[in-house]
Amino acid sequence: MSYAGPAARGKRASTVEPLQAETVSRGGVGRRNAIAPRGMSSQKSTAVFAAGLAVGIAFGAGAALLFAPQTGADTRRLIARRGRHIGRRGRDAWGDLAYELKSAARRRRKAWRQRRESRRDEELS
Repeated sequence: MSYAGPAARGKRASTVEPLQAETVSRGGVGRRNAIAPRGMSSQKSTAVFAAGLAVGIAFGAGAALLFAPQTGADTRRLIARRGRHIGRRGRDAWGDLAYELKSAARRRRKAWRQRRESRRDEELS
């Protein structure tokens, strides 16, 4: 379901006032001005966001521990196994990338040599 705007709630769009915001200068060379809600500085809004993020992470971690289907030892073993699997996949991906880059470099050198030889043959002809 998508948000249809203020008109969907029975109000006309022309009667709804836009949110008031004020420009807060952050000082310093090369910095742009930040928009902060009226009555709140950009530093305070950043601190509030960071605090909310920390609380959310703490609650999420607590809920995960409370509702975990395995014991602690099983969970640690599962995390270690998944970590090893991800590490293996990462090494494989890096190996594949290195192989592709080496192959591309070889093809590039071969094409360069062929162009050089064809130019040399044209000059001698």
